[in-house]
Amino acid sequence: MTGLRELLAPHYAVVKAIHVIAAGLWSFTTAVAYAYYLKPAFLRVLRNPEDASARATRDWMMERFDRGAAIEHVALAVLVVTAGLMLWLGRFDLGRISFVTAKLWIGILVILPMEAIDIHLSHLGGNKARIRRTGDPDFYERSMARHWLFFRVTEPLVQVLIPLMFLLAIVKPF
Repeated sequence: MTGLRELLAPHYAVVKAIHVIAAGLWSFTTAVAYAYYLKPAFLRVLRNPEDASARATRDWMMERFDRGAAIEHVALAVLVVTAGLMLWLGRFDLGRISFVTAKLWIGILVILPMEAIDIHLSHLGGNKARIRRTGDPDFYERSMARHWLFFRVTEPLVQVLIPLMFLLAIVKPF
């Protein structure tokens, strides 16, 4: 492992650049779609539950949002791998409190569990396009409601934690 570390160490800046690009992709790929398209579509259906056009628009948007979230989730995998590489190559002391350990704990305790749920809701058992094809409209609506609940719970977390993570990375306050 020492030989591998010595081989990769000169490329730390490249690993960091890939990490920062992945952080941007993870942070912002779905933000605009959610805030300006998906959230209003969900709220329109909630205000007018019998409006078939509103429901069709929400469904269409949500199914495409699920597909588009793949970019976010690939970026997350790159973030995790590059974070681990940077910790290893940089020989960070995880035993002391620093901006690195703060970001690491936020990632482990909040981001990873949140994203695991999001991956399930978008790509696995909660994938709306796949559920729609089963022909079970009640299950489809329950899946939509579950994803909407997830959005409502995670939106404030994301609005606080993403800027905080960027602040910690840039300012390195401790």
